[in-house]
Amino acid sequence: MKVIKNINNNVSICVDDNNREVIAFGKGIGFKKPPYELELSQIDRTFYDLDEHYISLLNELSEDLMSVTLEIVDKANSYLKVELSKVFYFTLADHLNFAIQRAKKGMAINNPMVNEIRHLYEKEMRLGEWAVKLIKKRLGVVLPRSEAGNIAMHFIDAEVAVSTSMEDKTEQFVEDITDIVNDTLNIIIDRNDFTYSRFVTHLKYLLKRVSNLDEAKSENVKMYERVRAEYPYLLKTTEKIKEYMTACLGIEPSEEELLYLMLHLNRLCAREGL
Repeated sequence: MKVIKNINNNVSICVDDNNREVIAFGKGIGFKKPPYELELSQIDRTFYDLDEHYISLLNELSEDLMSVTLEIVDKANSYLKVELSKVFYFTLADHLNFAIQRAKKGMAINNPMVNEIRHLYEKEMRLGEWAVKLIKKRLGVVLPRSEAGNIAMHFIDAEVAVSTSMEDKTEQFVEDITDIVNDTLNIIIDRNDFTYSRFVTHLKYLLKRVSNLDEAKSENVKMYERVRAEYPYLLKTTEKIKEYMTACLGIEPSEEELLYLMLHLNRLCAREGL
């Protein structure tokens, strides 16, 4: 296998003997200047047919976070007795990266569904709690206890096969929200950009949460008000989305959900130069 580009010391873009591009993970495989040949014994795992979005994400992640995420995914495969998709590694890594950034800024956001998740998905919640402890041990970052619930939800989503009707409902929801964002902020979102893909993932996660939660009282009022004050240009967009969800889905998102939404909207807008 030939290395054609190094992402970091432990991750490289390679070409195999059939001239197929592959992302290879292995300790120290990225130290040399490419191109050069790699022995298969040096490679811990490979990812074929990855979308460019996921490849670009690797540039945003630290080597330590990549290593921790792999450890968490391996633990999940064993503990939950499932074979999680390769894409799941990247979506989880992106989520953890965002959670760690928030924690470092002192932005602790409570998950209103923690108790329900613990009751309904005991194994996934235990795994989420284990992951939070591992992140503290390996990275020295203390995540809020409620983050275990968010991580658990990622495992739950990965395990559950979505029905066709739910999938259609989700796709329409994402399309409608995207139109609202474009109209209210007067932008044209690049749907091929990874930031949009990340935003779509959040919207699907949001729809799943609110669909399973009758009422969630926010414990993050101060944080919500702080974000509202910090990003006033997002207020109209957030209110339009809230109105849409109430009118079309019969669901009024809590301030917890609106807070998450504003943070992701800000991330999306930063990419669009707003």
